[in-house]
Amino acid sequence: MRRVVPLPPIIPQYEMPIRDGTNLNDNTDTKNLRLKRRSFSLSLNSNIDSLPIDLILVYDRKYNEENDEVEDSNDNRTKRTKTPSERRKKFEEYLCKKQGLILKHVETHKKRFGFVKVHTPFDILLLTAENMRMKLPIEKIEENEDANEPSRPQAIHSVWNRCVQWLKNSFYLDVSLKKNDPDYYTAIYSSNIDKFKDLFDTLRGSKDAYFTSTERSLLTHELLSRAHFDYDDDDDDDENQPVRAITLPITNTTAQPRTNSRRSGIDRLIAKKAYDCYFPLHEPLRADFTNIDDSELNERETLKKHWATMHQCFKFQPLSLIRSYMGEKVAFYFALCGFYNKMLIPPALIGLIIFIYGISSVFTDQSTSDICGRLGQETFMCPRCDKTCPFWKLSDSCLYSKVSYVFDNAATVIFAILMSLWARWFIEFWKRRQAILRYDWDSMGFEENLEPIRPEFEIKAKKKGEERVNPVTGIKEPYVSTRTRLPFFLVAASVVLFMMAIVCTTVFATIVYRSRMDFILKNTSAKSYSSIIITVTSAIMNLICSVVLSQFYYWVARKLTDLELHKYQSKYDDSLTIKIYLFQFVNFYSSLFYIAFFKGRFLDYPSKYNTSSSGSFTEQCDPAGCLVELSIQFIIIMIGKQIINNLIEFFYAMRRTLTRICFDRSEPEAQHQWEKDNELYDFTSNTLTDEYLELVIQFGFVTLFVAAFPLAPLFALFNNIIEIRLDAWKFLSKYKRPIPFKAFDIGIWSDIISGISYFAVLTNGVVIAWTSEFIPKMAYRSIESTGGSLNGYLNWTLSSFNISDYNLTGTMPQEVPANLTICRYRDFREPSGPHYSQTSMYWNVLAARLAFIIVFEHVIFFIIYLMDWLVPDVPQTIQNKINHERYIDQCERWASKTTEKNFKHAVIASEAIFKMVNPSSGKRKDPINEDENSTERSQNRKIQFRSQSSLDNG
Repeated sequence: MRRVVPLPPIIPQYEMPIRDGTNLNDNTDTKNLRLKRRSFSLSLNSNIDSLPIDLILVYDRKYNEENDEVEDSNDNRTKRTKTPSERRKKFEEYLCKKQGLILKHVETHKKRFGFVKVHTPFDILLLTAENMRMKLPIEKIEENEDANEPSRPQAIHSVWNRCVQWLKNSFYLDVSLKKNDPDYYTAIYSSNIDKFKDLFDTLRGSKDAYFTSTERSLLTHELLSRAHFDYDDDDDDDENQPVRAITLPITNTTAQPRTNSRRSGIDRLIAKKAYDCYFPLHEPLRADFTNIDDSELNERETLKKHWATMHQCFKFQPLSLIRSYMGEKVAFYFALCGFYNKMLIPPALIGLIIFIYGISSVFTDQSTSDICGRLGQETFMCPRCDKTCPFWKLSDSCLYSKVSYVFDNAATVIFAILMSLWARWFIEFWKRRQAILRYDWDSMGFEENLEPIRPEFEIKAKKKGEERVNPVTGIKEPYVSTRTRLPFFLVAASVVLFMMAIVCTTVFATIVYRSRMDFILKNTSAKSYSSIIITVTSAIMNLICSVVLSQFYYWVARKLTDLELHKYQSKYDDSLTIKIYLFQFVNFYSSLFYIAFFKGRFLDYPSKYNTSSSGSFTEQCDPAGCLVELSIQFIIIMIGKQIINNLIEFFYAMRRTLTRICFDRSEPEAQHQWEKDNELYDFTSNTLTDEYLELVIQFGFVTLFVAAFPLAPLFALFNNIIEIRLDAWKFLSKYKRPIPFKAFDIGIWSDIISGISYFAVLTNGVVIAWTSEFIPKMAYRSIESTGGSLNGYLNWTLSSFNISDYNLTGTMPQEVPANLTICRYRDFREPSGPHYSQTSMYWNVLAARLAFIIVFEHVIFFIIYLMDWLVPDVPQTIQNKINHERYIDQCERWASKTTEKNFKHAVIASEAIFKMVNPSSGKRKDPINEDENSTERSQNRKIQFRSQSSLDNG
């Protein structure tokens, strides 16, 4: 697949009618490139229509006209500021005159919006790429096709090989997607490297195809982000100063003199309402392209056909094509999703096997047989609360105990240990995968440019009236001190804590609901199923509260982040990400943490439970344990959240389409591609934040509490298969084409995922030791049992309570079964009162739990650190390619004719300096090591260096 669609021939001369009747000749001989062009108006020259469109600018005509009228009416009363139309005009003049871009205004039948097509000539692209230190291709990588696909042998003899090959082929992409997508060695572009000049017309077939469409859009966006215009200043003297935007380093945040504090960029104009938005143009979609040959499809159609469809849901993703169309930042997200799905396959299969094992062996479990058998029928359990709650039989927990064993057995413990290791393996192997992608996508050694100031920050900072010199750029900039921002940080932290407290309140409300429902259902015919009914309904209530609160908190988090006055967009995004993730962590995991680590852990003995309506009432676990309740809560929240999120995403993406169909029938349909794209959703930094957040929350479900539900990886895998195709359809059909920003990795999300993987080791260890029955059963086998049997284990875990002791506290239940003198409850306590203190077995089991957590954590972390040491983050094959690229780059730089000329000039200058210092000698002699001449030689070196520098700069 070609990396860029074929472009029409570039017009050799970019000359247009001149506004002021003069010519402007910009000289850029610092790079030995002379660009002769004229300043031109925004003409409707028909030649422009054949040029590729690198970016589209959109402005709201109605808003501009209204504000122009307001400015005219206030002209005599206040100091006049420039109108949106005037700002836009000055900005476009700057793009044409000082940056050499070609702009064209286009008329549309929709009169509200105006559109400007932007084209960047090839030489301007080269200059911008050099200033950005962008890597460009220098040599094609000739790879052996058979070596690249070892899984496709030419000769397949056995039936087993044919079956395996058929299974693998079902996941491979269509071969046509790779035929026209060769790989290249790359190097940082420099006009001093002569080899580049010979490659423009030959390496990719033509000069038009040398830059891909995403590279053109990125370079054009870089120019627009650094273009200058006047804000509210009326200093005409500055406007008449010549501005050399192209010859100055692009790393500068402004091309104005350092005494001028005005900022540059298209985003500033959007904040000033001069423009509405800007975006790269989507490639057009035909009505039906499913039966068209792939060679005749554009990149968008190819992605729609082979990627953004459920028909291809089991195929690998065309990551190189995704990167080519939407840039590295988006491609890294889909690469992470695909790698995550690939890594989920082994735990999904193991979890399925463990689940089947649990179902098949449930009837052989001794504890379950005791609860459902004669012992359960004859054993009366103490009321769950004092006074109002009734006595109940142990056999009422029969169904609960069977479900509990499915998730709480010896195999589950092994699975939890494996998943603790898997969480770190995922991180380590993702680092290697990320290194491969960095190399393939030329992000290795990627240098981030200095970020422009957020327009929202500058507007608010100007109101504060403070300015400060930036220590990096040396320019005066609006400044907000830490002391001014501190109250806003405190407010944000307080609100975050308050919102977390609201989440904890919802958890407490579900506790109250459970206790009241337990009292109600125990007196009905559904008492045998009361535990299941209460757990399921409370989990659904918790899920609804979590989804509602999460939508509300998105709005709160953005408002709080706005108050913090972050100077740069990356800092703003990181702060917003941390707030949202912290809340979502508490929102979706708080009920799971409560059940796993707190429920039933701080109970006293009967007659000390208090009534269900009292504030000091504490919930109890079922005699079968709390893990089954944790499992049900986990299943409903995880699966329910995924289903609800997918439905919300789908209907949100379809909202504008449905609105247009139902309410906007009178408006004419968009005819041009830029009109169609303008009707789509804006692709902002928050778009990917929402997608990453959903993935990371799911990663937490899969790793933190996987012991409670071994099928979690399988359900996560099924959801992600659908999620990837839904996101692909959404980004290609319902969102504007994103600016193809370069990226080095997945950003702050890598740290968050890594933190979760470490935390998962601790949570899984605590779930095994504290929540499951693994440690008590091991203690019983080693202390009480003979031959490792669990006969009598259930009776061993139950303590006795004399019913007459209820009278000591005045908490006797209302209905006491006849001839009942003793009831049982789950604990390790003395069989007689009045204090029922804990037995030595309680402390032995507690010590065993704590010892297991410590040993488990140390062993897992030792394996993790050993793996970190043994497995390098960069594969050796990739490191070899990186070293080869560096070798080629060094060879070309030293073999450059420009370098050779510079050395010749330096030698001539050195000889001239030597003759000036030693006029009596006609021939240069070898230096003599004499102490008295050391000072003179030092001075000569300084003169030589200055002369060489002047020659190089000349």
